[in-house]
Amino acid sequence: MTTLLPSVRIPALRLAIPQIAQPWVGDPRSALMRHFREVLETRMSGLPFLNPAINVAVVECQSVAGDWLAGVVTPWSLQLVLLPGGGSLWHDTPVGGRQVVALPAGELVFIGDEGEAALPAFQYCPLITPVQHIADSATAMAIMRDAWVAMLTPPPTEPATPVAAPSAPISNSRRAFLRGAFR
Repeated sequence: MTTLLPSVRIPALRLAIPQIAQPWVGDPRSALMRHFREVLETRMSGLPFLNPAINVAVVECQSVAGDWLAGVVTPWSLQLVLLPGGGSLWHDTPVGGRQVVALPAGELVFIGDEGEAALPAFQYCPLITPVQHIADSATAMAIMRDAWVAMLTPPPTEPATPVAAPSAPISNSRRAFLRGAFR
């Protein structure tokens, strides 16, 4: 039975071997805009869940830990996009594969995707999808800016609060309760 198990347990989906991505030397903002506009005009054209009040926009794009991280707004989602820059965040991931990326606010899961010649490989982390409830592009961009700041800000550390020992024994009587000394 153990010799049969490896041939029976075949995964339904086998991820392709990831291609080695070349690092971006300059700001990839224009390539991101071209890619997502092309996706909107081709693959997403006419789909019912698109929000026509939202335009494609790259709200933020900067080098983080040596790799490129961008906040992208589209009529179908608000997402973070990770591109290789030669840093520590990017790891070649097959299309559909997941990678956990440690950012200052915590860990986020990015999904491998393939683009086109101008944007051959990237990973994305959907933050809000669909975006039908967002009023317009300005609102979507404001949400993305807030998410961007939150993602790059470490959570506050709470100082340890010293616990003082009670000075007198605590009474469980009704009179103590009414005086606020009951616990």
